[in-house]
Amino acid sequence: MECGDTFLMPAPGGVATPHLWIVITQPDPPSHLCAIVSVTTLRNSKDQTVLLKVGDHPFIRHDSTIYYGDAMIVDALRLENEIAAGLALRRDRCPAETLKLVQQGVTASPFTRPKFLRFCRDRWGR
Repeated sequence: MECGDTFLMPAPGGVATPHLWIVITQPDPPSHLCAIVSVTTLRNSKDQTVLLKVGDHPFIRHDSTIYYGDAMIVDALRLENEIAAGLALRRDRCPAETLKLVQQGVTASPFTRPKFLRFCRDRWGR
């Protein structure tokens, strides 16, 4: 897993339709931890900090948003294992412009948890 990779996986504890997740930080070399955010349908989202449209990523078929309240810090090696086991499905890389917008939303969203924000800032050197 690298910054900009995407994959389909249900939300934690959920069995509903898988969401597209975007890796928004490079995995930390010693711990393998990285930050991920999910793309969700706009109509149900409380968080409208970052709006995505068709064309922002090949998987997006309708207006969507990032819900920063669901953002997670995860082990990149575990994600790789889940993909290998078929529990998550790799998708096209996130275009650079979209990735930058999604990363900027981390600091702008009122739903971003402080621990997640600190982790991202540390990884980005800001």
